[in-house]
Amino acid sequence: MFEELKSAWRQAVDNFWQELQGEAPGAARLGGMRNEIAEARSDLSRLEDEVRLARERAREEREAAETARRRARMAEDIGDGETVRVAREYADRHEERAAVLERKARALEAERDLWKRDLAEMEDALRRQESAAGVGPGRYDTLDDEAEREAREFDRLEENDRQRTAEERLEDLKRRMQERQGR
Repeated sequence: MFEELKSAWRQAVDNFWQELQGEAPGAARLGGMRNEIAEARSDLSRLEDEVRLARERAREEREAAETARRRARMAEDIGDGETVRVAREYADRHEERAAVLERKARALEAERDLWKRDLAEMEDALRRQESAAGVGPGRYDTLDDEAEREAREFDRLEENDRQRTAEERLEDLKRRMQERQGR
């Protein structure tokens, strides 16, 4: 799971910096950068969920270890050696799992801190680009309108191309039918 999340994060960050260096028109580029930041924020949120889950599971393992140790003490009180042995074995396993999960949580927290720095850098770069484009926080709708106009123009050009291609194919079909009739 973490490797998939890490891959998604790396892709969002890489795509952001490619958008920044790209040659797309200003509104489209800024829109792409905003999309990559949104994706990165989502990935960061998922990573924070993973940290919480690892911490929670470590706590549960510590509690299970304590429960097993209590059982071992109770078994000692009644002289049940086999139950003492099994309970201590389980307590040790739970302690070991808890330690692993705590290390995992610390590693994920360190990764999260790196991701937060990456995200802050991306947001700063976006603000600089928006400022250079004369776009402030209240002008996103204008950018979206411009991007939408660009998309509609692209769609219109594609439709014209499809119509022209269809007309050419129809003319070609008519010509071939006439040639067959003339034979």
